[in-house]
Amino acid sequence: MEGPGARVFVRALGAENNLVDRFDKVRYTLMMMTDLTPQSSFDDARRRGVERALGLIDAAVYELGLAGGDEPVDEHAYDPELWAHVKTLVDDEQWGMVASQTAIFVENQIRGWAGNPQGRDGNLVGKALYTDVFGDASDYRLGRQASEREGWRALGVGFAQALSNVDRHRIQDRDDAKRYALGVLGLGSLLLTQLRHEHGDILKTDT
Repeated sequence: MEGPGARVFVRALGAENNLVDRFDKVRYTLMMMTDLTPQSSFDDARRRGVERALGLIDAAVYELGLAGGDEPVDEHAYDPELWAHVKTLVDDEQWGMVASQTAIFVENQIRGWAGNPQGRDGNLVGKALYTDVFGDASDYRLGRQASEREGWRALGVGFAQALSNVDRHRIQDRDDAKRYALGVLGLGSLLLTQLRHEHGDILKTDT
């Protein structure tokens, strides 16, 4: 049965995609525990769950790219501000730049919308930013139930770790560059779209 966390995948891939069921079944806690279970066991269970979720996110991004095929890119399928930022790169088929600029724009947009959250060393970046903004105590957390919030948080962290770090720090030479770039664009747009949908009234859009 589809759980709240899988709804993220349903919106992106469709209810029949097997990744939906697999993502819904990812566990972040132990199946059995006692009063003597050490904290390290809980931490390991959570880490394994996040790693499995990141693997599924990577697969979903690839499938989102395949869905783009060789058809013209539909600008109305993406967040309007993100699309405006990468439109020229898409028109020029600079797919490596589309992926890297998407990663940069999405992180910067989310940071600004959330009021530039700070860490000990200044602005939060990458994994730390998504963990904070989509954290359970944040006004900008996504999802109504715990498992759904966990799913959105995993998507954000996965975007930062699996995609953003790679596309910012090295040029990717790959045969499926267009499909990959459109997949990154799709996931980045999904995060921005959901933030607008749930928290459009409190986003700090004038910063």
